[in-house]
Amino acid sequence: MNNVYDAIVVGAGPAGSMAAYVAAKLGLKVLVIDRFRFPRVKPCGGGLTQKSVTLLRAMGINPEPAIRDSCNKVIITNYAGSFLLTDKEPIISVVSRDEFDNYLLTNALNEGVDYLVDRVIKVNVSNDRAVVTGLNDVYVGNYVIAADGANSIIARQIGNDIRKDTAIAFMSIARGDFLNDLCIIDMTRIRWGYSWVFPRSNNEYDVGIGSIHWGNYRTQLTRYINELGMREGVILGHPIPIRPRNILTSKRVVLVGDAGGFADPTTGEGIFYAMYTGVLAALALRRSINSVEFVSKYLRLTRPLIRNLSLAYYLSLSVYGIDNLVMGRAGLSAFSSTGSLIKNVMSGRTWYQQAIKSIIKYSLIKGPQTILKKALR
Repeated sequence: MNNVYDAIVVGAGPAGSMAAYVAAKLGLKVLVIDRFRFPRVKPCGGGLTQKSVTLLRAMGINPEPAIRDSCNKVIITNYAGSFLLTDKEPIISVVSRDEFDNYLLTNALNEGVDYLVDRVIKVNVSNDRAVVTGLNDVYVGNYVIAADGANSIIARQIGNDIRKDTAIAFMSIARGDFLNDLCIIDMTRIRWGYSWVFPRSNNEYDVGIGSIHWGNYRTQLTRYINELGMREGVILGHPIPIRPRNILTSKRVVLVGDAGGFADPTTGEGIFYAMYTGVLAALALRRSINSVEFVSKYLRLTRPLIRNLSLAYYLSLSVYGIDNLVMGRAGLSAFSSTGSLIKNVMSGRTWYQQAIKSIIKYSLIKGPQTILKKALR
């Protein structure tokens, strides 16, 4: 290929498509390469949080055409009990990833982005160019935005252990007659993880189970679906990063989305962080005059997010370890007095620094009081 692009985006999921969309809107010439022709099947819970919807609208994309169903009520269950979250606006909007990802890619293509199907096998970088080698051709650009998922070839090439700090989840599109306006997150179904039920309309439900401890949870998922009175469909598994990669940039290359390890280890949310880091990469690219500026600006823009997700990682150890397995069994939970905490995190109104302060305050003040009251009964 003789064209030289301002940016080559490897991967056309939410991270790659949003990066390409924003970069094109900023006047850059962009090529997106993905190994699949869209739409394609993508295993995922498909939950859009309020902050995901807000981000899409802020970028000029109407999410409504891609939304299948929504939940104004979410039940979160742990060993201390069940907590109902409600809001006037949907707390979780449910999409089918094949439709949603194709919708984002279409928005990017409408901005003039080029799209090719090829399997990228390596990236070579010189002083003034990045050369992306696929099975079918070679592509030349000034910079590369790597959005090739949790099993990223590029993340591994620049020195990351892509199996480190990843969780595993299994999901299935189940059919049956269940509650249509309710999303369920159940932390009692599996150790160091949770199960979910998200309605997709027309008696379809995205049902899954995941844990930060790797294992084959297909049998557990099938049992869970059957207990709900539904029939499972094809069961698919996928890794979920739970910590940002040690190496996020290389000369002329940045990692975004799952490729960069950007996902919430507590809630398992990845779509928002994929889209958000894709936007940040495009903004860093537009404001840079050389490769040093590009990677340094991207790191600067992502630094608060990395700090937030690092706090989330340690919180997840508490939520799935101490809280569920110890405190919860005693009838005490960090979530007992902070039912709106998760809702605020999912909406973007609260980051994990405030969340951890809230949990510590509860544990130090309310926790001992609750234990004392139980002891005196």
